[in-house]
Amino acid sequence: MYRYEQHCPAARAIEVLTETWTLLIVRELLHGGERRAELAQGLPKLSRSLLGDRLRTLERLGVVTSRAGADGEKRYRLTEAGHELAPIVAQLGRWGQRWLDSPRVGDLDPELLMFDICREIDPGRLPAQPLTVEFDFVDASAARRWWLVLSQFGATARRAQPGTAISVRVTCTLGALTGVWLGHTSWLAAVRDRTVMLAGEPGAVRSMIDSVGTSRYARTPKPSDGSTSAL
Repeated sequence: MYRYEQHCPAARAIEVLTETWTLLIVRELLHGGERRAELAQGLPKLSRSLLGDRLRTLERLGVVTSRAGADGEKRYRLTEAGHELAPIVAQLGRWGQRWLDSPRVGDLDPELLMFDICREIDPGRLPAQPLTVEFDFVDASAARRWWLVLSQFGATARRAQPGTAISVRVTCTLGALTGVWLGHTSWLAAVRDRTVMLAGEPGAVRSMIDSVGTSRYARTPKPSDGSTSAL
């Protein structure tokens, strides 16, 4: 941990929170992840050893607590101090959405996108009848096809085709669907531009769009002059 050697509480907090991956681990804990495998789903490029190291640091600082489950595996949860970071993490997301350019191509990952969509879907908007959606990311070098199963029980992304009939097929680039998800463009505009192509019965297509919607950050307005910073 880098030491600024200042008495200022802001400096001391920054020492703790700006270590690589730390706030993203907090983000995953805020989303409800408890096991290391659950936390790693949202952090696919974080090594297991570094995840363990960061969790131990957060536990030592009183941000995280752990306990052994019935199977002996540790479960991690945020303490009161950890939960107080929720508005900070949310504000960082809104700031990034408002002031930064669209993600770089190298930042895009179909597995992470599908995972993010599944956990952000509003349960109240899920279809009354189960819906299976096939996604074909035409520019993905790996993990090109995904299946999203939507039902009253939740949303699940799968790498293997489920045994249910496909209700909607989505053909798109990874960047196009990410743009819709983040609110950089609308579903309607993407379909009109044919960067996202949908096939299925109209009712099923409407139900899919209504269920998936957009990220919570999509509602964050861009600056009025349209200026953003490249990163």
